[in-house]
Amino acid sequence: MHLKNEISHKYKEVTSAYLGNTYIMYYIYFRKIYLEDKDLTTMKKYINYTIENINNNEVIAFDNHPVSYKIIDELYEAHTKISIISFSTDIIKYVAKYTNFNIIMPNGKVNNALHIITGPDVNQTFEKYHIRYYFATAPYMVDNALYQTLPEIAEIQLAISNSTQELLLVNRPDTLKQQDRQDYSYIGKF
Repeated sequence: MHLKNEISHKYKEVTSAYLGNTYIMYYIYFRKIYLEDKDLTTMKKYINYTIENINNNEVIAFDNHPVSYKIIDELYEAHTKISIISFSTDIIKYVAKYTNFNIIMPNGKVNNALHIITGPDVNQTFEKYHIRYYFATAPYMVDNALYQTLPEIAEIQLAISNSTQELLLVNRPDTLKQQDRQDYSYIGKF
């Protein structure tokens, strides 16, 4: 709550433009103060705020990103018992060392080059679960729409996004021009 109030207080135009969604406010807030936040204190506050709102027995999805690993570590240290689902073989491997997490592995085949699990059954696996948070990565965005360069990954991310209560970005996507978005695959909105 403190982070939400701090952001709302400093950037009221962001709050009204994005209807007060905390994770969206953070993203805009973080981009505006990036040069001032060299020690990443805002990112740390954001991670702690999010972790505090994750409850036992929730299903959480992760894309492969350093912030995802940090969140997983923090959840483990907080003794939060959740189920983790991911199409990233790197995330699955990392989470396997923590015995208090349930790991949901999608059905499919491993793409060694991309370090992901692919195939038509992967999307069906994600559609079966009610995912509370999806910590996603996206290389590009237009307004609040997210885009992916690889259609194979975009299809999976869209399936996760459609099964997720809240999508949270763990990276800062580059901005696409409206006219260029047809060259990329839509993965959802945040």
